[in-house]
Amino acid sequence: MRHRCFLKVLPLAMLMVTLATSLALMGCDKFIGNKSGSCKAGTTCDCDGIGNCLQKCDGADCKFKCAGMGNCTFECPGGQCTVTNEATGNLQLSCEGGGCKVDSTGTGNVIVDCGGGSCTLDCSGTSNCQIKSCKAGCKVNCTGTGTCDCRTGCD
Repeated sequence: MRHRCFLKVLPLAMLMVTLATSLALMGCDKFIGNKSGSCKAGTTCDCDGIGNCLQKCDGADCKFKCAGMGNCTFECPGGQCTVTNEATGNLQLSCEGGGCKVDSTGTGNVIVDCGGGSCTLDCSGTSNCQIKSCKAGCKVNCTGTGTCDCRTGCD
């Protein structure tokens, strides 16, 4: 009886090892579940998977990319960050230093909190896009089928 169970489990285990090895060799950086980390200034950090992703910029001038089927939360305390959003989930950006730019072609909700001012939000997907707060000089451009809103501080 034990040999039959072992013979049924062994092929499944071998398949899982093969799949994991193949993904690692292909350089697959997609994730399932939750992911968090920091992004070095001047570099690009991707959130491309299924689940929630939180990335924080160490300094200023980070480039974030949100793709896949998850929610992305980006923090840019130093400002001057750029975000590209192609995801089906929601995107939230906190830009305390100001001067951040978001280009969204995704389908989820996009919320930008621009404490430092001078942020730009371009929405050309089906997203509902909003600059929740802005000190001054923010701009929202809406060319998609979604809605755009700026609560405070927009030109």
